[in-house]
Amino acid sequence: MQNYVRLGFFAILAIVGLRVGIGWHFFMEGAAKVKAGGFSSEGFLAGANGPLKKHFQALIWDRDGKLRLDQRKMNGLLDQGTKDAADHFEFSNEQNGELEKLRQAYFGLNEEGTRWVGKLNDVYAGAQEEIYKYWESTQRLEDMEASQTWTQVSSLSGQRQKIVRDREADVNDAIDSVEAIWHQYEDEINAIATGDQLKYSGTFVIRRPNEGFITADLADKFIPIFDMAVGILLIVGLLTPLASWAAALFLISVVLSQMPGYEGSADTYFQAVEALACVVLATTDAGRYAGLDFLPWSWWQNKKVEEMAEAASEPT
Repeated sequence: MQNYVRLGFFAILAIVGLRVGIGWHFFMEGAAKVKAGGFSSEGFLAGANGPLKKHFQALIWDRDGKLRLDQRKMNGLLDQGTKDAADHFEFSNEQNGELEKLRQAYFGLNEEGTRWVGKLNDVYAGAQEEIYKYWESTQRLEDMEASQTWTQVSSLSGQRQKIVRDREADVNDAIDSVEAIWHQYEDEINAIATGDQLKYSGTFVIRRPNEGFITADLADKFIPIFDMAVGILLIVGLLTPLASWAAALFLISVVLSQMPGYEGSADTYFQAVEALACVVLATTDAGRYAGLDFLPWSWWQNKKVEEMAEAASEPT
């Protein structure tokens, strides 16, 4: 039976151009993230909308900042972290003395033992009014969330979202400061350890409650490398189906995070179109046209021809 499924020269040229173009786009996106440094997906994940909103936002540890705005819990977490660090590195008495001085500088009780003091608690003191208003509005927003009127009526839903945004904006500086102090404290704890202790025990990180395996921090490290790797594979036409499907699924996840039709969702038409283009690349064997996938494809075709020739030469 004759095979009518053939591509002409211009069709092949178009597929190669599409593959290289999408590959170049992915590579440049990844390279830009690496060059700029400090890439963060938190803003994107926090702005997720639609029925999958909670799943995307769950990747952000302490998404709403409730833990970091709880002075008592944060002091308790860092205090436990201090004890864990001493056990992690098996600090000597001298090192434990340095650790205690560090703890007192960041958080500790005053001489009367009645009030937390130190860098961490200076943040809470400076943002006391904003934090109070934040906690005061918590119950009101929970009631709105449970009410069909506030969630289903378009105008009221928009008003509720504005209240949430304004509420979070008021305490963002305090949350960022607490986060920065958390990281500084971890860095200074690790600075107490000797080279051998760091080598054998590894860098110490204070445990974050309720943090899942897949996190925004992990995504921040993975995405730039993913973008560049997919870009290179598509440009050279190597493992093209795998790279194309990976790119398509990634772009589809972006579209799902801003589900079309939901109020407040950002436009993701560009990502949707590029995802469809990646599916085309994955299903048309695009890597064997002016790509390295031609080599295994050619080997496989030659092997099939040899097997058919051997079968034809055998006596019936």
